[in-house]
Amino acid sequence: MKSISPGTSHKSGEDEFPLGGGEMGALIRARDWSKTSLGPISAWPAHLKATISLMLPAQAQIVLFWGPEFVALYNDAYAPTIGDKHPRALGRPARENWAELWEDLEPLLQRVLETGETVFAKDRPFYIERHGYPENVYFDISYSPVWDETGKVGGVLCIVSETTERVVAQERQRLLLRETNHRLKNLFAMIDAMISLSVRSARTPHEFAQALRGRLAALLRAKELVRPGIMDAEHAASERTTVDALVRTILQPYDDDTSRERISASGPDVVVGATAVTSLALALHESATNAVKYGALSEPNGAIRIKWETQGDDFRLEWEETGGPAIVVSPNAQGFGSVLTERSITNQLGGKIDYDWQRNGLKLRMTVPLTRLSV
Repeated sequence: MKSISPGTSHKSGEDEFPLGGGEMGALIRARDWSKTSLGPISAWPAHLKATISLMLPAQAQIVLFWGPEFVALYNDAYAPTIGDKHPRALGRPARENWAELWEDLEPLLQRVLETGETVFAKDRPFYIERHGYPENVYFDISYSPVWDETGKVGGVLCIVSETTERVVAQERQRLLLRETNHRLKNLFAMIDAMISLSVRSARTPHEFAQALRGRLAALLRAKELVRPGIMDAEHAASERTTVDALVRTILQPYDDDTSRERISASGPDVVVGATAVTSLALALHESATNAVKYGALSEPNGAIRIKWETQGDDFRLEWEETGGPAIVVSPNAQGFGSVLTERSITNQLGGKIDYDWQRNGLKLRMTVPLTRLSV
């Protein structure tokens, strides 16, 4: 019989489990499991301990949901994926800490627990709140059963890999390609319209060439403001400007230089911050492009009136077209330009946009919080 030297403590197997396991191993050892539905570690079944021993040192992101309450145990690699849910999620029923996605997550876990099937998916979307705000995230998942010695499923072993960054990058690339194609088509349409405008106002070939060059130069200046598009708002124009200057820059290429005022703009001085410039410029640019292709600026007698004001904490802009083709029915589908406009105003500036398709022309209203416009 082996003797114990004086001054040496003897630890029980419960105190020693699990061996190692990094931070999560230490947290498991320090916890009083007798106060949880799993009970003391000494009462844990062998297959549970074996699974935990395999999970803890793994470099893969792994969480184990055990029993009918799906009590959570996980390794160090998994902890960052749940943000501020760690470490309170350890040893607690999953419903408590994954409440915001429980309607989505529970059926997956129940399927494994009840059927013994493995659930596998790539780039599986989930809604989660892990950093104090809602997120849409993506994971590759493999949820597998952990069998006990009687042939029943005791828990669900979830091996996951977050793919949010890659999925978002791919979506950005897809939108960028679509936006580039959209802009190229619009460019040809706008140049064609500018040729027509220049022909109407020019008396000689020289005047025609000068007018067309001036419009193309103005178009380039307007394009510079919207070059980042929806893809990269943080690389917006570096200079602050005003709504008046922005509107006139965007719409200058479409003025036909006649005595009749086709485009009118009026409103108070309102500052547009360097970050907001791109979003507002894009919305105005897309609206002007649609007017050239389908609306008031596609007809010789068409006109656009733009006015803006501030009301309380909001900036309000109204865009009204007249003299274009009669609108018999409202469009029942959004083109990509309208999608870009809406994303610029709603997603990037936190505002809203309303379309009123009147028979004699479109009336568009934009509302943006002044705090977002000045950033």
